[in-house]
Amino acid sequence: MIGLFTLALATTLGQIACLSVIAPFLTDLEHSLQGLGAGRSSIAPGWRWRQIRRGWAQRRAVPALSWLGLCAVFLAMTGIPYASARSLFGFLSEPLACGVLLILSCLPAWMQALQKPPTRLIALRLRSSLSQLGRDLLFLVPLLALTGTLITIGLPGAGTLIGLLQQRLLQPAPTLIGGLVFIAAALLLVLNRRFLSDSWHEELIASAEGRHRALLRYSHDLSACCWYLLIADLVWPDSIAAGTRPLGTLVVLWCVAAPTKLALVVALAAGWRACRPLPASRLALVLGGAAILLVLAGRLAA
Repeated sequence: MIGLFTLALATTLGQIACLSVIAPFLTDLEHSLQGLGAGRSSIAPGWRWRQIRRGWAQRRAVPALSWLGLCAVFLAMTGIPYASARSLFGFLSEPLACGVLLILSCLPAWMQALQKPPTRLIALRLRSSLSQLGRDLLFLVPLLALTGTLITIGLPGAGTLIGLLQQRLLQPAPTLIGGLVFIAAALLLVLNRRFLSDSWHEELIASAEGRHRALLRYSHDLSACCWYLLIADLVWPDSIAAGTRPLGTLVVLWCVAAPTKLALVVALAAGWRACRPLPASRLALVLGGAAILLVLAGRLAA
């Protein structure tokens, strides 16, 4: 019992450490891909970390709300599986619970935009943009709830991502996995407009300075990384160790497979942001409907 607890604790701490280091590098990758698409030179790896470090060196007060937002991100990080299903906080791997924590982590940036805009013109633009954010939430929250519902329907008794990984060892569910791919695509379309956009986040925190701005930037990087990981877990659940695996396989999953799938999701998000061939909300509705039909068809066939 003590050994299992120690292993779960080590996995949870290792997951937090990995995501804490990787998140700013994903922002570097996003900026590099956007720069290549626009014909600009790409930035060097570590640019985001240097940006955060320079801001942290400027000693300015950090509001308590910003620290609470960072805590909400760390709670979400403990639940979403990175490379192993062993975790002390498996109940937080429920998609809606993770999503609510990540949405709450954005509150400090939204409050900063409303309370201290640099100019009146920027204030009007930010208020208009934040009002449109409500429409994103109207799509995002039901999609997260639908994700957990489909997991429960497709694999009875598995209402969380960790439950999905464990139950799939006992009973394969190809139609559920197909439905989750559609749901993941719909989530990415909705999130990509604002929640994953670093340029939009920079507009929100334009009036923040010093350590406060560095903390908000880092919190955004962690939040975006968690969203990417949630989507990647829905698309590639086989890249997560749910049972006993050899040490070499675990090393590959932690050091190669998990960072690679995160990089692929970032590349997909950046590519879609550059193309935008169809309205994201309409396409998300279509993908959500297709996921429901696919999972229900699989249950009826079973």
